[in-house]
Amino acid sequence: MRIEILDLSPTTETGEGPMVAFRGPSGQAWAQWCGSEMPQVGALVDVEVDVPDEIARWATVDGPATVASDTPSSPVRIRGVVATVGEDSVVAVRVGADIILVEFADPTNSVQLGQVDKPRVGDAIEFTTPQIDIHPYSV
Repeated sequence: MRIEILDLSPTTETGEGPMVAFRGPSGQAWAQWCGSEMPQVGALVDVEVDVPDEIARWATVDGPATVASDTPSSPVRIRGVVATVGEDSVVAVRVGADIILVEFADPTNSVQLGQVDKPRVGDAIEFTTPQIDIHPYSV
């Protein structure tokens, strides 16, 4: 995903990289920066988006592809279309032209009432996650 860096928060006390605000083709959000070099505000960067937490709740929705959050500590809302569903609970979600890999919780342990299965290919879904990580790469 190609993003523009909008803002940086300080490095965390745990030694992790900064939180960065970014704008991409599907919206604006905050993410944990996982690169070895600090990004510059205004820079355009190619990144891979990682959802570090297993997703237990999701909904079938209508609407445009979205990656959005308001502050460094607010949950990130992701909306896209299921491209593939792996046997290992990993689901590829197409968000605009990009793919985000997401691990879904075992549906038998789901906290969502009536949730009996993982999403299916072609479903438009939305979920939230406490945080996303972004890993820069060179094309």
